[in-house]
Amino acid sequence: MGGCLLNLLSHFSSNFTNSLDGRNHQLVEMDELYGGARINYIFNEIFSKSLREVNPFDGLSDEDIRTTIRNANGPRQSLFVPEVSFELLAKRQISRLEQPGLQCVDLVFDELQRVTSQCETIELTRFPELRDRVMEVVNGMLRASLVPTQAMIQNLIQIELAYVNTNHPDFIGGSRAVAQLMEKMQRETMASAGAPTNQMINQDPRRAGQPVKQSAAPAGHAGAAEEKQEGNGLLSFFGGGRKKSGADGVTSSKPAVVKLPQVPVSMRQGDDPTDRERIETEIIKSLLASYFDIVRKNFLDLVPKAIMCFMVGHSKENIQNELVSSLYREDKLSELLAETGDIAARRSNCDEMRTLLQRALEIVNEVRDFNTFK
Repeated sequence: MGGCLLNLLSHFSSNFTNSLDGRNHQLVEMDELYGGARINYIFNEIFSKSLREVNPFDGLSDEDIRTTIRNANGPRQSLFVPEVSFELLAKRQISRLEQPGLQCVDLVFDELQRVTSQCETIELTRFPELRDRVMEVVNGMLRASLVPTQAMIQNLIQIELAYVNTNHPDFIGGSRAVAQLMEKMQRETMASAGAPTNQMINQDPRRAGQPVKQSAAPAGHAGAAEEKQEGNGLLSFFGGGRKKSGADGVTSSKPAVVKLPQVPVSMRQGDDPTDRERIETEIIKSLLASYFDIVRKNFLDLVPKAIMCFMVGHSKENIQNELVSSLYREDKLSELLAETGDIAARRSNCDEMRTLLQRALEIVNEVRDFNTFK
């Protein structure tokens, strides 16, 4: 009985491995993909295509980028785009790749369970207890390999989040991003103005060599200009200026009390970005798109490798050892190799039928011999 059990387990393990390697000749002529071909389809047609369609700016608006830049500056107005804002936004977008990777692991896990259920042999169906125990052991082995595979996918994301490598040879870099942005803005400006570049430069008197006249206004004129500027600036914000007071000819005995508005609980960016904010936003978006493509390329390459190493390859190499170590017990052989009642009844009927046929054959032979010697 022990040899019969080992043969059944070996046959099942061979079917499982051959199905994943594409060497199961009994299923070559099927009309649909099977086994390892389905896993390859998951990698290239489902996971890869879906991840390539991910937009680097999904869930990230220009207002979010502006707010992140302002928060990275703190109370100061930085002269350049802060690198901290780029790292924060890059890590936020990179972390979105984790769920597709884990979903790919689940799809391959389901496919391995599908292969397991389709590898049953005719001999194995004779022993329902053995069949159930084989499925239990294999599914337990697959579930055990699922945990380290998921952990590896999560570690791939954590590795990318731990260090943003701005020195990567494929990364566009800050200087190239600014150069591309300046070139783009120059083309847009020339297109909107409808004039060549040399004509735009010649319109500037300083570039043409013309001296720039220094404006010197008399003291009285300077005071008037200052009064006009103040009337349009701070005084107008506080409710009026000297020009308005002089026109009315009435001087208030009590100056108005200036009160600042309450600080809002939630502060947000203004609706209309400044030119500086627009430039900073475009630079950050250019850097994000470049770095996200690098990480996505690495992730597309490493996720299938991790799944094949920690789940598929591990299952192929250890399935037979797991089955033998878990099921081969001398005291359990009779229980595992017990047949169902209907199979035993059919065997008994076949034995009786064979006995009757043999007896009938003997009778026929006796009659033939009697007629021969008569």
